[in-house]
Order: sequence, then C-alpha cells, then structure tokens
Amino acid sequence: MPKKTTNNSRLKNFLSKDKEKDRSEFIAAIIINIILWFIVNNLLNWNLSFISPTFIQVQGIIYLLITTTILINVIFLFYQATWFRNLLKMITDILGILVAYTLLVVFPFILNEVLALVLTILLILAIIGGIIGLIIHLLKVIYVLSD
Repeated sequence: MPKKTTNNSRLKNFLSKDKEKDRSEFIAAIIINIILWFIVNNLLNWNLSFISPTFIQVQGIIYLLITTTILINVIFLFYQATWFRNLLKMITDILGILVAYTLLVVFPFILNEVLALVLTILLILAIIGGIIGLIIHLLKVIYVLSD
C-alpha cells in the first residue's frame, strides 16, 4: 500500500526544495538589471506620452531595487547557501513591494481609464505576490536554519 503523504510532509518537502542556480542565471540577471537601470534613467528624456513627469518621484526606489538586485546577484556568484539566498531574496521582495506600492500611490502614468484600471489591478497583484514571496522565503529561512 502506498505511503500516505501528509500535509506536514508536503510542507517540509516544499520548504526544503531549493535548487542551486547556475552562475549564468546570476550573470543574466545582472545584465538585465543594468539594462533596466538604463531604461529607468532615460524614460523621462525619451518624452514618452504615457510617462508623467511625476515618474521622477519613483525613480529613487526603483534605482534602490535595481542596485540591490545587482549586488545580490554578484554575491550569489560566490555564495549560494539556501538560507542565505532566501534571506537576500526577502530583501528584494520587500523592495519590490515598495516599488509596486510607490507606483500605485504616485501613478506616474498617463493612460485611459481602462488601461489605468488594468495597471492598478496589476500593481495590487504584484504587491500581493510580493507579500506571498516574502512569506515563502521567510518560511524557507526558518525551516533551513531550524533543521
């Protein structure tokens, strides 16, 4: 008779599962974030019709997220212990939540009502997703350190 999987063992399996990443993934993330830095830095100069001048109010928190993500990926090139990786991911989760919240509050976009509503919903979903990610990474850190 097959062994019955309990909810507790499923949770343990989920929390302990964390594959080691290939260094090329971290290098790709660094390159992508450098490109994002360039885009965020130049959005206002490009005079895009859907970007409001209030975008300058959100640039600081976006730069903080991008810079932190680059630094964390550089660290991951050299050290990838599961607890440490999840701990640092919590930092980017928090910053991602702050970026989405700041974009939601400032809303530096000039869009019609339908697109504004869609983007508002997407930003709210990003905040919820960030909170879920933060909780998962916290549980993984706790599980790995308590094991």
